[in-house]
Amino acid sequence: MVSFLGPPHCLFCRAHVIRLIQAEREFAAAGADVILVACHDPSSVMSQLMHDLQLPYTLLLDRERAFYTRWGIGVGSWRHLLRPGLYWAAFRQKIGGHTNGAPPPNPYQLGGDFVVDRHGRLAFAHRLKSFYDRPPVARLLDAIRSA
Repeated sequence: MVSFLGPPHCLFCRAHVIRLIQAEREFAAAGADVILVACHDPSSVMSQLMHDLQLPYTLLLDRERAFYTRWGIGVGSWRHLLRPGLYWAAFRQKIGGHTNGAPPPNPYQLGGDFVVDRHGRLAFAHRLKSFYDRPPVARLLDAIRSA
């Protein structure tokens, strides 16, 4: 499973990574390798993900966003900030204890989640249309098991 992350300050991305970490045993039981891809400054990504969250997964850095482009992951805009659901979702994340860090050079980078089967074929693709529309971990695990 490959999960492309948005900016390291994004509390939705951070919450998604925490959910992936919490499901580490389920991913292992399903035979999945989880790879996270980030496109921002290695020091902030390493600090916020590897150290703060004790990340058990492989983390790749793609500062030029070549992988993001190749996998069809877009970049949001200020219009994404006008979506009412964003503020409700942010409120839920904040009261859940998730925090955000300093903004990166491109705060509008969207993410996505993909499942690639054993033959290298794309079995599941979810490209974010907003900052907060990640698929549930259960959906990712279902896609892995059926791949």
